[in-house]
Amino acid sequence: MGKFIDKLTVNLNDAYAQEKIGHHLVRLLSRQDGLNIRPLVFLCIGSDRYTGDALGPLIGSDLKENINCIVYGNLDYPVHAGNLVETVSLINHQYHHPIIIAIDACLGKSTEIGNIEVWEGGLQAGIAVGNRLPCVGDISIIGVVNSGGRLGYLDLQSTPLSIVMKLSRVIGNGLKDAACVLENSSNINVLSC
Repeated sequence: MGKFIDKLTVNLNDAYAQEKIGHHLVRLLSRQDGLNIRPLVFLCIGSDRYTGDALGPLIGSDLKENINCIVYGNLDYPVHAGNLVETVSLINHQYHHPIIIAIDACLGKSTEIGNIEVWEGGLQAGIAVGNRLPCVGDISIIGVVNSGGRLGYLDLQSTPLSIVMKLSRVIGNGLKDAACVLENSSNINVLSC
């Protein structure tokens, strides 16, 4: 994982989870140098091949359908271990000094299932399944979809779709809340609510 700075942990069953995520994101984004001139990119990592890994693509599809923003990774065009390095290179080539919000599913302890973590700094996708990928993102969001063991892909494959859908809804709504606050409080034209 990357360096965790100012990490928020909230469970999806918290009645105020969406608001807490949105508020925390606005705070983290407001600390980014050049927020008004740097493009904001949502990098939604994962694949629909495994239920537990579909969190990122579900959120990416929701964002693409509901707000005007730059999204890489959705159900039609997922960003996964096989194309992550190439996608990050493409983002950095297409956009000057982008602010990247990286979003991914995570395996954790059984007591952590349903937790959402948001922090300033990058994340390293694929650790639970043994992939060695570069650390990506200026701000990171993970959703703990299942408990992890030595099974990796089997843990992701056996994840109930209901937990992934609930996590994607809460995280997606928190992102949309943050987008609306930023759009209404500054001249950021990257997002619209």
